[in-house]
Amino acid sequence: MTTPVGSLAVSATPLAGVSKDEWSALLQANPSASAFSLRAFHQAWWSAHGGGAEDVSIAVRSASSGELLGYLPLMRRPDGVTYSGATLHIDYATVLLAPHTGAPSQESDPVADALATALLALNSPINMMRIRPADVAHVRMVAAIHRAAVAASRAATYAIEEPAPYIDLQGIRTLDEHLERLDKKQRHEIRRKVRRGEAAGVQISASEDVLADLPEFVRLHRARWGERGLFTETPKGVEEEVFLRELFATAPSGTISMLMARNDEFGTFAAGLFLRDAGAIRYWNAGGDAAARALSPGVLLFVHGLTLAINEGRAQLDFLRGNEAYKYECGAVDAQVMKLEIPR
Repeated sequence: MTTPVGSLAVSATPLAGVSKDEWSALLQANPSASAFSLRAFHQAWWSAHGGGAEDVSIAVRSASSGELLGYLPLMRRPDGVTYSGATLHIDYATVLLAPHTGAPSQESDPVADALATALLALNSPINMMRIRPADVAHVRMVAAIHRAAVAASRAATYAIEEPAPYIDLQGIRTLDEHLERLDKKQRHEIRRKVRRGEAAGVQISASEDVLADLPEFVRLHRARWGERGLFTETPKGVEEEVFLRELFATAPSGTISMLMARNDEFGTFAAGLFLRDAGAIRYWNAGGDAAARALSPGVLLFVHGLTLAINEGRAQLDFLRGNEAYKYECGAVDAQVMKLEIPR
């Protein structure tokens, strides 16, 4: 059902109701969005994991032209809670909004306000996860939800979900310039491990066909993480592989890079997945053979990924959610991922 709101039309619109072209056009209007806001991520999530969820996403269109002006992917889980769409497997939520010139925290924002009002009208508990304050659309949406909650006399709680460490690369032109920012011990350790890899004949290159190399990535991930990882010998593990297969098949070319480490002794012994968007290269996942642990594959993949980010002029290397110690040893600092919760 479509609800008119002034010059806007608001409707419940599952993913299938938004074409690839109009999603792409709206995403281009959101330059601070992350790679997780690609339609391919959401399509892959619903294909692999959507069996237990209901797509309750909301669209705002121009009432006169039908142009898509705002889209809020949402899923209602079996617990009855409405969550940001696909966020159980995506590090940052998706909010797509047409540009707005007002101050998002102080003024009305018609498209965001229409989405927020429709969100609260779902009359369920709401958990907007994986909010990224560096994403302008996220900031606008949070402000609009607060306004809608006040109007509906509902309490909204905005709090830190977890950190997402990153390395700021603005003004950094070479790997050595970044390493010089670290303390002497950290800098020495990274350089020592890089030299050891070079002496062992390690070569790191990007996969030419990430879909064809998916089985190798799954093997290496299992070798590193076992039952603690994604690809367990369970129905859930099968779903995770379906998710990546669908994503690799549909994501735009160049969005996902799989860096693979090899040498003569071990063959391919490590692989890492990196995502590209306008603002960053994002280090998403990795795996490696335990037999090659002495070659410090995690450090080698990090250094190669960081070098890519510098050479491509990206503003950040983003380690995504989680406060693992190695991220800070590489020079990362925290950004906070937020969540906004509204009880029934």
